[in-house]
Amino acid sequence: METLKIGQFTITVIDDGIGHLPPSMYPGSVPADFDGVTDQHGTVTIRAGAFLVEGPHGTVLVDAGAGVMALPFPDAMTQADELESPPDHLMKSGRLPESLRDAGVEPTAIDAVLITHLHSDHVGWIMTGHRPTFGSAIVYYPELDWPTLVDAADPADPGRIVLEHAAEAGILRPYPSADAEILPGIRAVTVPGHTPGSVVVELASEGQKLWFTGDLIELPAQLQHDRIHFATDADRGAAGEARTRLLREAREGGVVIVASHLMAPTFRLIGADGDWVDAAAVGR
Repeated sequence: METLKIGQFTITVIDDGIGHLPPSMYPGSVPADFDGVTDQHGTVTIRAGAFLVEGPHGTVLVDAGAGVMALPFPDAMTQADELESPPDHLMKSGRLPESLRDAGVEPTAIDAVLITHLHSDHVGWIMTGHRPTFGSAIVYYPELDWPTLVDAADPADPGRIVLEHAAEAGILRPYPSADAEILPGIRAVTVPGHTPGSVVVELASEGQKLWFTGDLIELPAQLQHDRIHFATDADRGAAGEARTRLLREAREGGVVIVASHLMAPTFRLIGADGDWVDAAAVGR
């Protein structure tokens, strides 16, 4: 279980499951961008889950995993990417509560949940049926995502179902502003692009910073190549501009980057040579 300390905060990676995405999900990429990244199926293995943040003012979860899910890998993707041995599942998940307990935290001990955006693989465990998974925790979410990702979604969409049940339970709160301090040292900053209201969650303590970037970064090679996008970006131009800006600022400021779906190392710095560095390995 990966952990990192940022000042007075301890961050733990909470696994929910594993997904597999074909190269065609990364428009603008070329085969060399997947060197050392693709698995035996010819797909990119991604992680579904959340991040546990324990600090002096409470226990917070950033995102809420995908929930119980077993999505078969689509034949259309197999054909489009000419995969010879496709994986069984596009996404298989459901371990988040167990992973939290493995980290020594009961789901009901969470004080607040901070959602980076309202795609279903980030909100899956907000509810367990009609019951809030995290007890009385307030779930903060980007209000700008609601019209397109909830109101306009198919009524059978699992994300819409979870969020409508959460609204009925009275646990949802929109982020109060585009740059909001939720708890001391924890801010949510609106960075539109991947979705209309996507946020970056910042931890700042004792001169150190960490950014949870949600789905703004989906492939390690996006650090070097701004031509690479992601298929579900709502606005590729805005997402690309935001990614370029945040990566530049992270390199200049020594900020740790945590992208939702990148596999280990989860905690990344940008080194002097402009490549990724394992933040945990350099003592952060």
